[in-house]
Formats: sequence, C-alpha cells, structure tokens
Amino acid sequence: MSQSYVLKKAILSEKAYALMKRGIYTFLVDARAHKKEIAKAVGLQFGVSVAKVRISKFAPKTKRIMKSRKTTLTGGGKKALVTLTSGQSIALLAPKSEKGKKKIKKEENKNKEK
Repeated sequence: MSQSYVLKKAILSEKAYALMKRGIYTFLVDARAHKKEIAKAVGLQFGVSVAKVRISKFAPKTKRIMKSRKTTLTGGGKKALVTLTSGQSIALLAPKSEKGKKKIKKEENKNKEK
C-alpha cells in the first residue's frame, strides 16, 4: 500500500489532546493498513521515530434519517495510537499553549481600559 494512503487524518479530541502530552498521537488510518506500514508512514510524513503502534477498530453507528423509516451507517474504521520515542513531538499537532493566550488577553484588556 502506498504511504500516502495509509494515514487519513489526525483525530483531535479532548482525549487525543490529553494523550499528546504523553507523546501518543491518534490517527484515523486505512482499514487495510498494518502496524509496520503505519509506523513507516508517520516516520516519513512527520520526520519522527515511532516507538510503538496500537490499533483499534470501531464499528459504524446507525443513524435514522429524519421523517422516514430508513437508517444509514456512519463512521466506522480503524484508528492507530502512535507512541513516539521520548523527547520527540509532532509540531503540527501540538496543542496551543494556554499561557500565550492569557498574556494576549491581559494586554488587550489593558488597551481597552485606556
């Protein structure tokens, strides 16, 4: 499988951000991809070395279409939890720092008061 088709997108949720602080990044991957392909794709795309890859599949959910009896399936797929070696991080996926935001807000409030 081509490296460009292995990683679909990064999963950015509250749980994913909590894991990012520990060096674990979550990606939605192709259903046919296996651990070695995922590790290689992350290493090539982000320039980091991967220590461990964990994979989990999740089932699609059924949703009812409004004003009809029909149902459809949404979601479903495979996600990978990629652990990087210690001291490495992916800058594109790093959460924004809270300290910088607070300083900017304080400066804006001071300017408004004047």
